[in-house]
Amino acid sequence: MLELWGTVPDGAVVASTVDARCRTRPGAEPPRNGRILDGTGRVVTAFHAGDAVEALVAGSDGEIWTSYFDEASIRVGGAKRHHPGLIRWTAGGEPAWWAIDDPVRLSWMDCYVLNVGERRTWAVPYTEVPLVEVGREGIRSVRRSSLRRPRGVAVSGGDAVFLSVAGKHPGYYWHLEPASLTGGEVVPGPPVPLGLPDGSAPIRWVCRGNRMWLQAGRTWYALEL
Repeated sequence: MLELWGTVPDGAVVASTVDARCRTRPGAEPPRNGRILDGTGRVVTAFHAGDAVEALVAGSDGEIWTSYFDEASIRVGGAKRHHPGLIRWTAGGEPAWWAIDDPVRLSWMDCYVLNVGERRTWAVPYTEVPLVEVGREGIRSVRRSSLRRPRGVAVSGGDAVFLSVAGKHPGYYWHLEPASLTGGEVVPGPPVPLGLPDGSAPIRWVCRGNRMWLQAGRTWYALEL
C-alpha cells in the first residue's frame, strides 16, 4: 500500500492511500483501491485508481497524483485502458487530467520520476525518458534528457538535481546528477555519490518542488536545491 499525507482546500489534514496492485474481473465493478481519509482516519472518498501504481503524491491543493509502472491498466466505464502513465485526481477522487489524453503525445509505458510542487509537476516517462513539466492546463514543456534511469528529481528555476542508481543489487551505486534546464534539453553535470549520514541507501523518496525527501531506515533526510 502507498500512503501520503496532504491537505484539502479548507486546511484539513487528510491521508491518501492506494493499493498498488488492483485486479479487475470482466463485467465486475472496478475495485476502489484509492482512498481519501480525514484527520480522524475515516474514509471520506473511495475511488478506482487502477492497477500497477508506482507512486502517490498528494498536492497542497488537495489533489492527488498517481504514476504507474509498465503493467498498469485502469477501468474507464466498461473498457480497460493500458499504460495511463500519470493521472491527476481531484480531492473528491475524480480524474482531472490524464497524461495519455494530453495533446502532447508521449510514451507513458512507465513513469520513472514524479515531483509534485506548488504550481508545477515534473515527470520522467519511459520510453523516451524526457523531463516533462505539467501545469494546470496540461503539459507545458518536454526536455530531452540523456539520463536513462532517474528515480527522483528536485527542480528550482533552471536548475535540477536527479536521484539515480546504477549497477545491480546488492551493488547498487546511488548518486546525484546536477543538471541545467535549457529551453528543450536537460544538460547533466558530473555525477556526485549520494552520501547519507549513516552511509545507508534510500528505501523511499518523495519529491516536492525544490526538495527531495529520502528515507533510510527510520530516518528521513531532506535535500533542498
